[in-house]
Amino acid sequence: MKKTRMFLVIALLLCIVSSAGAHLLQTDGGNVEVTELKIPGSDGASISGWLYKPVAATRENPLPLIITGHGSYNNKEMQDQNLIELSRRGFVVFAPDSYRHGKSSIHSEDMSEYTSMVDTVETLYASLNYIDKDKIAVTGHSMGADQANNTARYYIEREAKGEGTNKISAVLSVGCDPPYTFYERENMEEPVPVTVDYGVIAAKYDEWFFRQPDVDNNPARLLESENAKAFVNQVGAQVTGTVENGRIYEGAIEGESYKRVMYQVTEIHPMNHFSKNSAAAMIDFFYDVFGVPSGFEKIASGSQIWLYKELFNLLGLIGIFLFLFPFSKILLSTNFFGEIRSPKAAPAAPALRTMGQKSVFWLTVLVNTALPALILMPVGYHLIGKETFVPAVYNKLFGEGNTNELAGWSLAAGLCILAVLFFVYRIYGRKKGADLSSWGIQISPRRFFKALLLACLTVGAAYGILFITNYFFGTDYRFWVLAMKTFGPDKLLYALAYLTAFAVFYLVNSIAVNGNNRVEGWKEWKILLLSCVSNILGLVVLIAIQYVSLVTNGSTVFNSMRIVNLFPLLVLIPAATLISRQYFKETGNIYTGSLVFGLFYSVMTSANTMFMASIIK
Repeated sequence: MKKTRMFLVIALLLCIVSSAGAHLLQTDGGNVEVTELKIPGSDGASISGWLYKPVAATRENPLPLIITGHGSYNNKEMQDQNLIELSRRGFVVFAPDSYRHGKSSIHSEDMSEYTSMVDTVETLYASLNYIDKDKIAVTGHSMGADQANNTARYYIEREAKGEGTNKISAVLSVGCDPPYTFYERENMEEPVPVTVDYGVIAAKYDEWFFRQPDVDNNPARLLESENAKAFVNQVGAQVTGTVENGRIYEGAIEGESYKRVMYQVTEIHPMNHFSKNSAAAMIDFFYDVFGVPSGFEKIASGSQIWLYKELFNLLGLIGIFLFLFPFSKILLSTNFFGEIRSPKAAPAAPALRTMGQKSVFWLTVLVNTALPALILMPVGYHLIGKETFVPAVYNKLFGEGNTNELAGWSLAAGLCILAVLFFVYRIYGRKKGADLSSWGIQISPRRFFKALLLACLTVGAAYGILFITNYFFGTDYRFWVLAMKTFGPDKLLYALAYLTAFAVFYLVNSIAVNGNNRVEGWKEWKILLLSCVSNILGLVVLIAIQYVSLVTNGSTVFNSMRIVNLFPLLVLIPAATLISRQYFKETGNIYTGSLVFGLFYSVMTSANTMFMASIIK
C-alpha cells in the first residue's frame, strides 16, 4: 500500500503540474486573459468558446480579432496552437465550439454547424469594445475552414446586394478548399468578387481536400493546378506556371488592394491543428494582412510555445492513467470492495510444449489480431455508417454518429474474438488441459455490481480531478487527437448509453490478455508485449496501407474519417491492456479493470465528438 500511495501522489502531482504549466503558457505568463464564454447564438441556441484577450487590448487600443473554428467531430480546444500563438502576438482570438459540438447547443436549422461562425461574428462585433472592427478575420480547420469560407461569402454577398456591411476583412482556410473563383449563383447577374484578403493552408497529403482533376486529384500537386492559379489570379496576379508556396500575391479588385497566398505544408490533414509549419503559416498570414498589432513587437513565426503547453497537457493525461489503478487498489483494501477479489488465483494457460500447441496458439493470436481490422469497414462504415462521407447515422438515444460506429465496431470485434477463443477452447484447448477458470470469468452478481460501483467511483474521481483543475486553471488533459475534457450532463448520458459496447470489448480483450496470452512459464514482459502488439497491429496495418497510398499516388484506399478515428486507439488500447492486467493480478477477475476502462473510454469518446441529437431535449 505504501507503493500504491506513492503512485497516487505522483499521479496527482502530475495533474497539478500539468494544469499550472499549461495555464502559464496559454496566458503567456499573465499577458493574455483566458476566459471560457457562453454567448447567445441565433434561434435560442448558445455558443461556448475560449476567448484569448491580450491585456493590452482596450477601448483606447483596439486590437484585431480572429475567430478560429475547429473541424467536425472536434471541439474548441483543438485550436490551442492558434489561440496561443496569435494571442501572444497581440491578436484577440476566439475559438467557439460549433453547434452540436463541445458545450455549444443544438441549433434547430439543418446543417446548423455552418451558422455558428456567423452568429459568433455578430455577437462579438456588437459586444467587444476592445477590438478593431476594421480588422476582423475568420479562420478554421476542415469544417471550421468551411464555416470561415461560408461566413465570408455571407457577408460579401449581403454587402453586394446592399443588405449590410461586410464585417470580415481576411480569411484563412486551413484544410479546406477556398473559393477558387468569384462567387456565382443562378440569381446573380454577374459573379461577386471575393473582396477580402484570402489565404489557404493545404496539407500536401490531405485525405479529403485539394483534389483537382487536372493534376490527377493529387493534393501534393495542388499548386500546379488551374484552380490554384485562378485563386491567386483573383487579384490580377496572372500566374501561368506553378503558384509559389507561401508567396503573398497582391493586386487589386475593383480598385481596392487585396492579397492571396497558398501555403502547402508537408503533413496530413489531422496535423494541420498540431503542426509548427501550419502555426507558422497562420502567424505569417495575419502579420501580412493586419500588420503587427499596436503595442506589440513582432515575434518570428518560428518562435512557438504551444507545443510546450501541449506537453504539459500530456503530463496530466499520463497522471490520470497512473491514477486509475492505485485509486482502485485503495478502495479494494476496504472491507466493502475487498469482496471483489477472487478467493483463489486463476491458473495460467497450459505451457506451449508441443509444435501443435504452439501452432494453435499463434494461429489464434494471428486471427484475433486481424479480426478488428478486417471488420472495421464492413461493420463501421458499411453496416452502421451506411457508407456516409463522414459518420452521420444516429437517433435520439444514440445521438453521436461517430461514437455509434466506434461502439458498434468495438462490440462486433469483441464478440468475434470471444467466438474464436471459445471455439479454440472447445475444439482443442480443453483436450490439452486448458481450463476456463484461467479466463477469470467466474464472479457472483454481488461481486460484479461491486466491481461496477468501483469502476464508477474510480472514473468519477479521475474526472473529478479534471473538473477541479479545469475550474482553477482553465486547462484539460490532451495530446493531439487524444483528449480528456470536461462535459455537460447530456454527454454523461451518452457515455452510459455506449458503456455496454465498450465494456464488452475490453472484457474480451482482458480474456485474451489474461487468459489466452498468460501462458504458463512466460515472463510478465512477454505477456504484455505480445498483448499490446496483437491489440493494435491490425489497426497499424490499415493505417499504413492508407498513408502509403496517399503519399505515393495521392489517393486513399479506405474512407478517411474511419481511419483517422483509429489514431487514439493506438494509445488507448495498449494503455487499457497494461492497466487491466494490474486489475486482474489484484482481483483475479476480468471485470474490474474492463469496467473501469470501458467506462473511462466511453466518457472520453462521448465528450470529444459531435452530438447530432440530445437525450435531454
